[in-house]
Amino acid sequence: MKKFLCTFFLCLLTAVTLGVSARAAEDILKVGLRYGGTALSSASLESVQGGGFSLGWFDEETRAFHKMERVEEERLAIAVSGGGLVVTAADSSRVLFRFDCSGGKALGIMPDGAGGNAQTRFEDCRWYGGFEFRPSGGKVNVINVVGLDDYVKGVLPYEMSADWPLEALKAQAVCARTYALLPSRHYGTDRFDVCNTDCCQVYRGAGQAGAVSDRAVEETAGIAAFYNGRYAETYYCSSNGGASEAPVNVWGNSQPYLVGKPDPYEELTYIPGYDYTMQYSWSQLTSLLKKQGYAIGAVASARVSGTTPTGNVAEVTFRDTAGRTVVLTKEACRKVLGTKSMRFTITGSGGSAGWSVNRSGGRLASMDGVYAISGSGRTGLFSGGAVYAITASGTSVLRAPGSAASGGTGITITGSGWGHGVGMSQYGAKAMAEQGYTYEDILLFYYTGITLERISGREAESAR
Repeated sequence: MKKFLCTFFLCLLTAVTLGVSARAAEDILKVGLRYGGTALSSASLESVQGGGFSLGWFDEETRAFHKMERVEEERLAIAVSGGGLVVTAADSSRVLFRFDCSGGKALGIMPDGAGGNAQTRFEDCRWYGGFEFRPSGGKVNVINVVGLDDYVKGVLPYEMSADWPLEALKAQAVCARTYALLPSRHYGTDRFDVCNTDCCQVYRGAGQAGAVSDRAVEETAGIAAFYNGRYAETYYCSSNGGASEAPVNVWGNSQPYLVGKPDPYEELTYIPGYDYTMQYSWSQLTSLLKKQGYAIGAVASARVSGTTPTGNVAEVTFRDTAGRTVVLTKEACRKVLGTKSMRFTITGSGGSAGWSVNRSGGRLASMDGVYAISGSGRTGLFSGGAVYAITASGTSVLRAPGSAASGGTGITITGSGWGHGVGMSQYGAKAMAEQGYTYEDILLFYYTGITLERISGREAESAR
């Protein structure tokens, strides 16, 4: 096939959209797959169903695809060439197409066939939609240009197990869709809306999608979470350990619909690895803090010096042998110590904080929700105040357990949950669905005061 040196004669171009005509830009996402430090020397595409590819460019405003040429080859390679990009047949290295990228333009490629639902293989994954390629420092940035709900179908089974209850998956679908519609952190510099890692949401295309997860997306199609007419920041985590947290206590910013509250649902379902224990020697803590840039000598004590209203850790203080202190606050408590959650205690090595329960080995972090049995056999909810122990010599007040350690060989961290604790607990959503709650119930519990509305272009209309 002859080579094509392509310039932009817009009157000769044919505008094509992703599956349907005249789709609004909000219905189509650009997802960064390879960019920056992960950009490729050469990218390869393969048509899954066959049928070749159309080559051209995507309009930045409407995301419509403009076709310039079509090739029959089913396997393509894309690489930087001079001031643009060159497309070759992957099997023979024969040049098929050249694209001038001057002025910030980017090459667009769309798969043909399959009635508009064609899939393309890129890096061992199957993807819906098309691809955009941008030269960057001699390498190629790869962007998937995909319909919003096809994107959500590619997120759902990687962020939540595809065999979980339908209503939990529907809640997750709304969260994923809403998060993708928030103002982009990447577009200004990288020219895409969201990335495909857990820095945004894990997205790996169509490979793991299943009937139930796809149904969850389809039955919530076009539904997003709003607060006062704007998209809500629908953060979520695996589990919160028993209480969600306000973002002001984690990242420093506040949203009225992200409220820290006790979560009564997680305990109703099995959560693997829910409770955890970690140990650090004093020397390990000293090395850990120094590697993070903190000025401290040999650590001699550590304690949880502040908690949030829901009982999560807000502050941890370390003291060295010379009396100098280092104080960690907010998410640094979790990040620096490497804990799975913000809900943990610190005690001396080999110990654990909490009230001992008979000789069972179990411990209570607090007396909230505990029932007391009177001498006459009557039971009642413990109402707070002093706790007394009956011994052979009479009664004595028990001091509340602390969350601190000094002396000995180091510390033991005992906690529950996994993640930052803000927004929806995924295992909490699973538990609520198992109890018969709907996806609306789940979302309204974890995001206080939101509304669930249908998006239409750039307008929102009530869906409830």
